[in-house]
Amino acid sequence: MIKLMKFVAIAATVMVSGSAAAVTLVNGSFELGTDPGASFSTQNAGSTAITGWTVGGFGVDYIGGYWQASDGDRSVDLSALSAGSIAQMLDTVIGQTYTIGFDLSGNPDGGAGNRISVVTISGSLPDVKVYQVLPANSRADMNWQRFEYTFTAFSALSSLTFASAEFTPFGPAIDNVSITEGGGGIGSDVPEPASWAMMLAGFGMIGATSRRRRPRVVTA
Repeated sequence: MIKLMKFVAIAATVMVSGSAAAVTLVNGSFELGTDPGASFSTQNAGSTAITGWTVGGFGVDYIGGYWQASDGDRSVDLSALSAGSIAQMLDTVIGQTYTIGFDLSGNPDGGAGNRISVVTISGSLPDVKVYQVLPANSRADMNWQRFEYTFTAFSALSSLTFASAEFTPFGPAIDNVSITEGGGGIGSDVPEPASWAMMLAGFGMIGATSRRRRPRVVTA
């Protein structure tokens, strides 16, 4: 019984310490980085001018005062002259569920129509998000909309990527990216599957040890 209590205490400590390590996303509103000015600056593949993010594909436009941002003063058009992307590495806990939130709009200079973007996390299937630019959309009123993407981490380091699927200069626009633990109403106080598995395995070992040490009863 004493050993069982010690194991439960150790398992509880592991779970608490694991849940206390909250995930952090850097510069979700793109306010930090090389000043794009009153208009915008084009960032080519490999650029790290947007703090915390690495540009890929055919590059992106780092928007300053060119159009209305969703949060703060800056945002990103995921297409420069063609489809580009931005990516960031996140410290995640294997088995933990996370929800990525982000605001989408579309470059209004290309007129009304869909602007397609793809969000992916390493080890998970990509998720396609479609934003419809309406005739009422303008640089002064981008009509930002909130989207979400929920995933379960398969590694301790996960790569988050937002990419354009528009091979034109008029791509999807993104701003106000955030990440929270949990998804689908799962509370943070519920032990993760990996933690439950560890506890059950431990209880199994304790049970096996108890059986081995059970004294034999000799009958006459």
